[in-house]
Amino acid sequence: MPSARHEVMEVHQGFHAIAGIPQIIGLVDGTLIPITNPSALDQAFICRKGFAAINVQVVVDHRGRFVDVVAKWPGSTHDSFVWANSAVGEDAAIGVFGQSIFLGDSGYPLRTYLLNPVTNPTTQAEHNYNIAHIRTRNLVERSIGRWKMRFRCLPKSAGGLRLKPERCCAVAVVTAMLHNIAVSGGAALPEEEEEEEEEEEEEEVHNPPQLRDALHAAGVQTRQQIIHTVFG
Repeated sequence: MPSARHEVMEVHQGFHAIAGIPQIIGLVDGTLIPITNPSALDQAFICRKGFAAINVQVVVDHRGRFVDVVAKWPGSTHDSFVWANSAVGEDAAIGVFGQSIFLGDSGYPLRTYLLNPVTNPTTQAEHNYNIAHIRTRNLVERSIGRWKMRFRCLPKSAGGLRLKPERCCAVAVVTAMLHNIAVSGGAALPEEEEEEEEEEEEEEVHNPPQLRDALHAAGVQTRQQIIHTVFG
């Protein structure tokens, strides 16, 4: 993750140039990496789509590089749980990134530091915000698609990684590092493959209801401030 002031400013400016949303420091998303193992797998690895997988969380910067990767959770784990139990999610919650924000899909909880789309937009400003959110978040989806195109062992069409789950997690991390080297070196891009992941609905069971409601309300206020300031 960027930490020096000039690094943060570069990322902010790079994301702002996409669709006008200010102060973005990263885009977060989860993707399923199918696994195949002849030994009996714990049912926790069976994802919502019915196959064995690991759920890998990635954060990308404005150049489409992975600046944070979490590859250790079974496929049935919800994206919001992975985020809440990741180092980057915990750092964001305690203010390590200052006024910077992350963008996530509707599977992530709305927070002052993590903005998701407006579920039922009613004003033109909210529609404009959602369009800008989609345009910006498209970068993380394209980055995941390019990653899987570069390393054909990762997509479901390859049949799944034929290794023990912990080795599959290592493969995900190492190939993400190699993807970054390719991006930084300007390597030719493979044909993009549209990411087939479905957005999950937000699911939070790790916070007491009263605290969850308070955090959500603060997130709504932050999101509305950006909507009215930038897109109103």
